[in-house]
Amino acid sequence: MRRRRRLGYDERAYIDVVPLVDTLLAVFLFLALLAFQSPITFLAVKLPFAKEGEKLSLEVFRVQVLKDGRYELSGKEASLEDIEKSLKEKTPKTMVVEADEEAPHKFVVALMDAGKRNGVENVLIGVRSRR
Repeated sequence: MRRRRRLGYDERAYIDVVPLVDTLLAVFLFLALLAFQSPITFLAVKLPFAKEGEKLSLEVFRVQVLKDGRYELSGKEASLEDIEKSLKEKTPKTMVVEADEEAPHKFVVALMDAGKRNGVENVLIGVRSRR
């Protein structure tokens, strides 16, 4: 009969966790990159609250009015003239105005007026809902 040989300390089986940690790190980095590739959801404005707001899913022309009266279109700063040119090119039926709650009223009215001049049928005001 064959005699079993005892394994030395260096010859014992062990589990190396370094490749496991490397793989998990790569997966987490991949998921983090996917999370930040989502459509723009950040609003540069602080919307006012409303009790009767409703959610709609429409193809809309979205413009933001910042606290100091500047406009943002698709995440980039734009002038009222730039917005009017874009309205003439795209001719949307619906425009959503997302104005900061502290934005001067005259900038919101000027934007709504520009929309109506360029064939926008519906002008909606973006609000946050209280829960």
